[in-house]
Amino acid sequence: MHTDNLTHSQATSNTSLLVQVMWIVLILSIAIGVGSYMLLMWGETVSQLLTATDKHFWYLSRASGVIAYALFWLAVVFGLLLSTRLGKHFNAARVFALHQYLSLMAVGFAAFHAGILLADNYLNLHIWQILVPFGFQTDRVGVALGQMGFWLLFICAFSFYIKKYIGQSVWRWLHFLTFTAYMLISIHVFMVGSDSRALPLLLFYASSQTLVFVLTSYRLLMMKQVK
Repeated sequence: MHTDNLTHSQATSNTSLLVQVMWIVLILSIAIGVGSYMLLMWGETVSQLLTATDKHFWYLSRASGVIAYALFWLAVVFGLLLSTRLGKHFNAARVFALHQYLSLMAVGFAAFHAGILLADNYLNLHIWQILVPFGFQTDRVGVALGQMGFWLLFICAFSFYIKKYIGQSVWRWLHFLTFTAYMLISIHVFMVGSDSRALPLLLFYASSQTLVFVLTSYRLLMMKQVK
């Protein structure tokens, strides 16, 4: 009985800690979004901001896009940590939960990143242009890569909920689409948006993608050694 109570207490403690971490990630994401929004508006006069209302939607889209990428990157990193020996240094259940949670948050912010542009009167987009690759008239290839990456991310993120129906083996192969999604979105962030050429973002994108490359290479090396 004492052991059961202790186990239940530990499980409750782990769940509570995980929930706290998730809330922290959510709050930080919102804070980063607000900060990015303010930075992107830096240099605009008050009168311009009050009159050029269309720019707000553009700035919100760009800021949420940065957050979506950051969340997706973290999800990929946690996933790679789980699949390598490095994962033994962490609580696997917590890391997996964060991996899943961050993936879903990335989908949400990415959907907002694209959807908010429907309110931009300058672009005057239709919903099919948001949903279907190559629907944009400008930066067609770069935007299309982002759209395809989003749909692959969407499939991977929600595959957690159909895992028991499709089986572990099929789910794992389906989950490999994450790498394709990350590659497409990584190219997208470099090709689209003038702010992507800003030094802080360039450093962030380059360092984050380098880390993913290193972890992926390490995982492939491990797989080769096992064979």
